[in-house]
Amino acid sequence: MTTPNAVPVLMFHSVADESRLAPHGWLQRLATAPALLEATFRQWKEQGWTTIGLEALSDWLDGQARIPDKSLAFTLDDGYLDNWVELDPLLSRFGFRAAIFVSTDYIDGHEGTRPQAGAAPANGVTWKGYLSANEMREMERRGTAEFGSHACTHTWWFTSNRIVDWYRPEISVERRESLLRFLWLNAHPDQKSSVLREMTAESIPWGTPIYEFAPALVARRYVPDPAETDLAVDLVASHGGSAFFRDATWRETLDDAVRKFRSGRRPSDQRETETEHVARVRNELATSRARLSEILGRDVRILSCPQGAMSPLVETIARDVGYRRWTMSVWRHRRLNRPGASDRHIYRCGRGYELFGPHASPSLLLRSHSLVLARYAGSTWARGATAALTLAARLARRNGDDTATD
Repeated sequence: MTTPNAVPVLMFHSVADESRLAPHGWLQRLATAPALLEATFRQWKEQGWTTIGLEALSDWLDGQARIPDKSLAFTLDDGYLDNWVELDPLLSRFGFRAAIFVSTDYIDGHEGTRPQAGAAPANGVTWKGYLSANEMREMERRGTAEFGSHACTHTWWFTSNRIVDWYRPEISVERRESLLRFLWLNAHPDQKSSVLREMTAESIPWGTPIYEFAPALVARRYVPDPAETDLAVDLVASHGGSAFFRDATWRETLDDAVRKFRSGRRPSDQRETETEHVARVRNELATSRARLSEILGRDVRILSCPQGAMSPLVETIARDVGYRRWTMSVWRHRRLNRPGASDRHIYRCGRGYELFGPHASPSLLLRSHSLVLARYAGSTWARGATAALTLAARLARRNGDDTATD
């Protein structure tokens, strides 16, 4: 057994065809088609890659164990139901292993396990949802996955009374780039596991104020005056709902209404203190670790913070409550996973399909993936190749923008 130069750690999310996840554009954007993932797994086999868990990777990084050459870690965030329905059978067939980070607020209460892809009857298979505790236990029992913490809430909080936008059709939660599902999640904290079945564009009232916001773990939470939200929502509803935003002066109308509201009353909003923030983050990280450890019957020690929201404070709390390591962006830190690189970080890249553009052919997507794996396994030539392709894509986008402007 030779020693790897470095270990690539990939980051995926959902494994499902986009049609299965409609109308949730934000999740469609994160999803990988099963056919593409199957072709990727076949390529791994042909190229001699071995998948390892994050505890094994941590042992190697700490100099406590050896791992096969051409090892990689295949991670997925959020714990979507399709990780059981579609991914688990693929992992079993190819003999690979995944590491899945689960936010405990989203664990489905379903008893037992649900039908998987290929099961009969086919109409018993569903893709919209999150993993149950029993499905997580079964995947660990089979050896197809190990689970880590993705904290509890996986949401965003408002951080000030500055209104940055208003909920409207042009930025609805069905848009691919939208982050605004937190407006629904925070209004339905006990229904998070059903968000993919219950949330639609219109399940959030048109005209809801969107205050400045940040990921939950790093946000100093601001709770607006509910009367201010009611005022804006009622105003929009009384002027035709979504049709209100067809008027060119809609923004001025809402801004003026809020300005008058604030000038005529004493605010009843709330702002989280630093002490309250520290206590909330500590509780979230400790509670998630404790619940997952109880479900799985082992000590869960690896963390991935939702949205990559890590700060020195969050790192200190993570270590204090018992996490061994946590993931960080390889792009931000520009480090590879090698012994001695860090005593606490695991550096992740993305899926690796992006070098030739989002609409590349399947063969080019796989070639891109292969180059990215080689780069983060420590190949100098692959680093140069991926850097050149990234620069070319950036220049092409810039030239395209210039052409569109002319």
